[in-house]
Amino acid sequence: MPTKTTKKVTNKKVVDKKEEVKAVKPVEEKKVETKPAEEKKAPAKKVAAEKKTPAKKEEAKPAEKKKVTAKKATAEKKTPAKKEEAKPAEKKKAPAKKATAEKKAPAKKEEAKPAEEKKATVEKKTPAKKAAAKPATTKKASTKKTTTKKTTTKKATTKKMTKEEQYAKLSLDTCLDLAKAMSMDVTRDSIIQQLILNPDVKSVSENLVNKYQLTGKFNFEEDGYDEGLVEVLVSKVFETADIKPQKPEDLQADVTHALNYKFTDVVADGEEYKDQFDTMRKVLMIAQHKDIHDSKKLEEEVGVDVEKFVEEFMDLAYSVLKKWKYEDVDYYEHFIFAVLSQLEDLHNKYSNRIMMDVADLYILHGDYGLGDADYAYILRENQIKDYIYYRYASIYEGVDKDKAKQIANQALQFVDDRFTYYPNIIAVLEG
Repeated sequence: MPTKTTKKVTNKKVVDKKEEVKAVKPVEEKKVETKPAEEKKAPAKKVAAEKKTPAKKEEAKPAEKKKVTAKKATAEKKTPAKKEEAKPAEKKKAPAKKATAEKKAPAKKEEAKPAEEKKATVEKKTPAKKAAAKPATTKKASTKKTTTKKTTTKKATTKKMTKEEQYAKLSLDTCLDLAKAMSMDVTRDSIIQQLILNPDVKSVSENLVNKYQLTGKFNFEEDGYDEGLVEVLVSKVFETADIKPQKPEDLQADVTHALNYKFTDVVADGEEYKDQFDTMRKVLMIAQHKDIHDSKKLEEEVGVDVEKFVEEFMDLAYSVLKKWKYEDVDYYEHFIFAVLSQLEDLHNKYSNRIMMDVADLYILHGDYGLGDADYAYILRENQIKDYIYYRYASIYEGVDKDKAKQIANQALQFVDDRFTYYPNIIAVLEG
């Protein structure tokens, strides 16, 4: 029984070998023509044929190696390798097929080496991809650094800006807010009023700095502002305000109305004062822009009686401001002296009167120190003192009678019955 089986196996082997030889020849002829996919199928069939035969253990090993080689080749094809690298792999398959055709089943160790080399090639390719990915990360990092540098450059540019350039970029509202932060009690309208009295921006700015004692009080580096902001604020107000002289003919009707006005009540008088103040401001601006310093010349320019208008305005202001706020008195003082300083002939004629009017208003608003100081100055500067003492004593009659009598008694050192207002002073003393 074993002998028969051996014969059968031997016959099968002979047949198989013949079939293998027949099969190999066409494969060798088609090497150039067939595609790589067809070449793979031929080795697969051979392995299957060899598995059917009870081959020796030594013969099985080469078959397994072939399978591994085939799998590796397939894996290499799946890997995104270049076409130029794939061609050598195909050439290596040809020797393997020839070895099968020549009945060299046990493959040499040297043939396995190329497969190992392929493995190494595949493994080398994988790290190469990782290495290629690293530069991309480096690029991202460098991009971030570049961005940081740009930001730093911008900050450096901002720091390099001068104080004046930073002030110039501020809006008027921001300047007013910063002025409040510096404890300045100013508004756009209050600055406009000062510019009307004095159209010189620098002069008005210096007055504000001195008034609020801002010199050296703030540091620009630490606080973000200093006294230099004041001139910026005033100049911005000057640029946005409508501080322009009007045409003379536009004033004639307003002045005529003011000269014909009769005092009525507190409310009506207050509204009239506002209107006359605005008209007087326009007259002053014409005198400033035309550089006129005489009321008669200004009268020729505008076509109205300027002196009469000034008298009317002073009378109305004295009546109205007794019941208005202290701040209104302060502003009126600066405004009316601006008018008289511009028109020199009126200054010489009305300066004493206006000083006494303002001193009376300060006393009535409770500022006795300033009122007394004004009267002391007037008395010192004038030889004829009877009228001044009478005004000074009489204003205190409604505030402090004892002080009124004290002033009247003091007047007797300089005034006797030869002076016009001597009886009036005696009346206060005996009152």
